[in-house]
Amino acid sequence: MNNKLQFRKALDLINQSDRIFLTTHEGTDGDDLGSALGMYWFLKSIGKQVEIVIKDGVPPRYFFLEGHEVVNETFKSPDFDLVITFGCNKIARTGFKQLEGIKVPIINFDHHPDNTNFGTINIVDPETSSVAELVYYFLKFVDAEINQKIATCILSGIVFDTGGFKHENTTSESLEVSAQLMKRGARIDKIVFHLFGTKSPKAIKAWSRGLENARFDPEKKMIFSVITSDDLKELGDEEDMFEGFVEMLNTVPHARFALFLHQDGDFVKGSLRSEPHKKVDVSKIAKSFGGGGHKLASGFKVKGKLVRKGDNWRIK
Repeated sequence: MNNKLQFRKALDLINQSDRIFLTTHEGTDGDDLGSALGMYWFLKSIGKQVEIVIKDGVPPRYFFLEGHEVVNETFKSPDFDLVITFGCNKIARTGFKQLEGIKVPIINFDHHPDNTNFGTINIVDPETSSVAELVYYFLKFVDAEINQKIATCILSGIVFDTGGFKHENTTSESLEVSAQLMKRGARIDKIVFHLFGTKSPKAIKAWSRGLENARFDPEKKMIFSVITSDDLKELGDEEDMFEGFVEMLNTVPHARFALFLHQDGDFVKGSLRSEPHKKVDVSKIAKSFGGGGHKLASGFKVKGKLVRKGDNWRIK
């Protein structure tokens, strides 16, 4: 998709703005955080005042990214003249009600097919591997100097959303972009280690419980698991400790898709995964619960509690 016109309009808005507010969806991930931090360093380099605010803050696994420490998790004041969002299909996904109906311009960077084009400028391309790849194309368009710091942030986003180049969204273009970022100093070995190669002792115990709770539904050909509030009381809760767990469930060969449900306070979070050859669009399942995402990777969050009835689980 040719985004040059949108890139030009976005650059015009940036040039007209002094105070710029960056955010991602609540419960940020490696793609959207890497995109926001890459943009942060670019905007700082051209003399802009920039604030990054992300609901729930930054999970520890991303502390290797330069700039993570500047991220706030509390929305303080709407004293800015431009908002840039990353990976939000609608403004409500930021988790900040203060942004809904706001009167300042919004630049919306996303690659989800269900994006509602809520921005003043919408840079939305479902054919790109990640939001980070889109941000890279924008930075190249504006002839930004992509240093090691920016390159690491952007490559981290691409690596995260392609699952370390294992997912179907890995393209020749995303690999070419990644090669260019490595030439600018990004260390892919370091990125892969931090994103996928570390687990705390608490997370290992939690994954063990998740595997213990896993069940296969032969009728639906679904592998699923749950983590209840009782499990969390026993195991202890740790931010981001189930990141990647649903991908492990999805390795079961006879399952057409994987579902992982876990209690998160007064809400239940659901993660869904499938594979291209299994021909299941999990985004349709997620949408039925008010969520969304991609055909092969989606999620949702609903108010309620996981309740067991015999061998079945319900959200009550």
